[in-house]
Amino acid sequence: MVLIMMKMTTWLTYNYIARKVNSSFLLGILFLLAMPLSVFSQWQPSKNTLSKAESTLEHFFDSAYSKTKIDLDSNYFEIITSDSTHAYACIQQAPSKHDMFDFIAIYSSDMELLKLRVLTYRENYGGEIANKRWLKQFLNREVNDVQAISGATISVESMKMAVSSLTQKMKNWQSRQLL
Repeated sequence: MVLIMMKMTTWLTYNYIARKVNSSFLLGILFLLAMPLSVFSQWQPSKNTLSKAESTLEHFFDSAYSKTKIDLDSNYFEIITSDSTHAYACIQQAPSKHDMFDFIAIYSSDMELLKLRVLTYRENYGGEIANKRWLKQFLNREVNDVQAISGATISVESMKMAVSSLTQKMKNWQSRQLL
């Protein structure tokens, strides 16, 4: 009798789990099919962020310039002045403690960082990373040597990682273009 009860309990448990897993799996597939494709697309900057990025480019390049998207990312641009490539601009996001912040990085044609600016910071604390003087450190130091800011540790580390990753990505892209 005990053996029959054990087999019946095992069968019921297995049957219950199989139904739950099966229905969860089907629900997951249905969810993925019902999701709009825009969820899977890359981040698109807001109009405000794009406006600030455009303003940064206008201040940085005194003369007339044009920008064209490069094939690496739709938020990365080739900046052309007087018919030659002068620089590259990248609009990027990085995480802060609870939200994301937007920044722009401008690289020379040799992929040296020329300008870094925080465009939109959405947290109450840690906004000190938008300070121009602090951001200048990225232009003349190795990323690991950039000084920390008390009270903005997460944002500082996030910016350091994002700039390091972006610089490597741009250098890799440039080396593929030269081949």
